[in-house]
Order: sequence, then structure tokens, then C-alpha cells
Amino acid sequence: MIKIVIAAHGELAKELVNSAEMIAGKQPNLYAVNRGANDSLSQMQERIDSLLKSINEDDGVLILVDMIGGTPCNASAPMCRAFNTEVVAGVNLPMVLSALFACKTVGSAAELADKVLLDGQKSVINVKKLLLSRMK
Repeated sequence: MIKIVIAAHGELAKELVNSAEMIAGKQPNLYAVNRGANDSLSQMQERIDSLLKSINEDDGVLILVDMIGGTPCNASAPMCRAFNTEVVAGVNLPMVLSALFACKTVGSAAELADKVLLDGQKSVINVKKLLLSRMK
């Protein structure tokens, strides 16, 4: 089964895992890597590398990061060379849930990354405009 890693600043990764598990139940294939205020890029890379080695999943790993260009993203991107790993930036809760529900049925980490990216984009909505358009 494809593994899912969330890497983000502060406690965001851990809290996204907590929120996803509140909705979907305990997830044995979901991991969080938080970046502390004083963590260097190399420290974050070491933690991600160590995690990927410990979960060593032949089906691949999807790493969801909070923002492109940030330390979690910069630490995750090089992992694509050493592991069967995809990295998608801009993580939100619908993306995490999409990954959890689809990881059992898609054929590859790359396919999961594509699906999660589309689902995440669909979840960003101006609610006021949506409601007003439906009231006409």
C-alpha cells in the first residue's frame, strides 16, 4: 500500500494527521514530520530520509508538504531520487483524506499524486460566491 507522509512547518503535519484520523479513523500508513522553529534543512532531510527508510514501501510514498520552497518541501524533493516518492505542495485536509481513501486503489504513487492534486484544487472554493450562485 502507498504510504503518505505530511511534512510541514510547526505542528501542522501532526494536526493534519490528527484531523484526518478523527474523520477516517486510525491510519497505519499516515506519518507526520513537523519542522520546528530551529530545525535546519539538513535536520529535516535526515528525519524524512530516516522515516522513508523505515517504512520502505515498494508501492511508493506520497509526501504532502505545506508550501513550495519551504524547508519541508526542500527537504522532501531530493527524496524523489533515492525512493519511489512523489511530492505535492499545498497540503490541505481534503488532500489528506483523498490520499487516504485512494491509496488502496490507485496503481502508483504518481497516480495518487495526480488525484490528490486535483482533489485539493477542487476543495479551494469561495463559499460566498458558491452560495450566491445557487440562490439565483
